[in-house]
Amino acid sequence: MIALHGDEDGHLMLAPDVPNEMRIYEKNGAGMEWHSDDILYDPPQVEVVLTLENNSDCCTMWKAANQSIQSVQTTPNSGLVLKSGGVEHKVSPLRSGRRVILKLAFVREGAVLLDDMIGHASHHGGKGKKKKLKI
Repeated sequence: MIALHGDEDGHLMLAPDVPNEMRIYEKNGAGMEWHSDDILYDPPQVEVVLTLENNSDCCTMWKAANQSIQSVQTTPNSGLVLKSGGVEHKVSPLRSGRRVILKLAFVREGAVLLDDMIGHASHHGGKGKKKKLKI
């Protein structure tokens, strides 16, 4: 078990129904619009985005509690931690360079995949799979 100490009771482990996902942003215009991550589990999963490579002009942006827009250009070996269903965020469109990230979902021990999310999780590749996307 890969475990991290959580902010509540219990430990976090890799979500068994959500594959680890490598995303490669290298096409002009590649990015991600404003969204909040879908809640797949009860209790909600935590998603971790590790930047492996980034010489691009992409920025990760999010809306703070007061609705002000914050922005950061992530650097290699940096990470972002997001609670699903939480803060709205986006990745600005790529104009130059390349960005490679690894996205991991963590759940609390005993977390239950929500019935209406089973298809959504399998859409991402199912149990124990790894997925590589070129965006």
